[in-house]
Amino acid sequence: MRRLALVLALAAAPAALAPRAARAEDAPATDAVGQIKALIAEIDAAEKAKDEGALSSAVKKAPPLYKGTQDSAAKSSLMKAVAGVVKQSKMTTARKDAMAALVETEDGKEAWKHIQSAYPDDDAEDETRWNVDFVKALGALHPDAAIDRLLDTFRKAKQNDLSAAAVMACGGYHKSKQRERILEEIVKAGKNMAPARSTTKNVSQEQQARWAAIEGPIGKALDQLTGDAVGNAAEWFKRFDENKKNVKALFKD
Repeated sequence: MRRLALVLALAAAPAALAPRAARAEDAPATDAVGQIKALIAEIDAAEKAKDEGALSSAVKKAPPLYKGTQDSAAKSSLMKAVAGVVKQSKMTTARKDAMAALVETEDGKEAWKHIQSAYPDDDAEDETRWNVDFVKALGALHPDAAIDRLLDTFRKAKQNDLSAAAVMACGGYHKSKQRERILEEIVKAGKNMAPARSTTKNVSQEQQARWAAIEGPIGKALDQLTGDAVGNAAEWFKRFDENKKNVKALFKD
């Protein structure tokens, strides 16, 4: 009997020693959080080493991990780490890759919280055109909290291409509850920037250059914002004046 008990015990030992299989419903979330922590460490190490190639490679891994977990703390930490790379002015390739990664997360609200401090100055000129790239990315992320900054940039930017990029970014707010206000503000500012159609009033070269840069983008932005296909700034101004009492009618949905 003792011999039989010993045989049975030895036969059962492998099963007892085998690791317990992870439950399917638990493994993905835990694994994703672990991968996020590892990626944040990888980003931090690349930044400290000033290794731009490694940094670019690291931030490109962020979007699928960000979308793959519901852990809000882990997501916020990852967004903060990637946004930190956006602020790396001396590593221009890495910061572009980081901004692209933020756009790919499709979480404009959270991204804006971490990059708003890096929003470009309206009165500064940037030969690298990073300011234009930054504003374009906001159009793809379309956080509501950035609307007023974009409208101000459209009105006040020293660079014509930055002003044009800002109004185009406003066109990305088709689903925003503030889209009617955006439409009104674009039309109002656009009218103020349009050269006067008077034979007795001289139009400065600066004003002509500004209008040449933004006329097309205004039309495209309003098309995108409303879902229409007008395309012409002057025609949009006319349509708006005709529908002042029912701006909602200018939207296709």
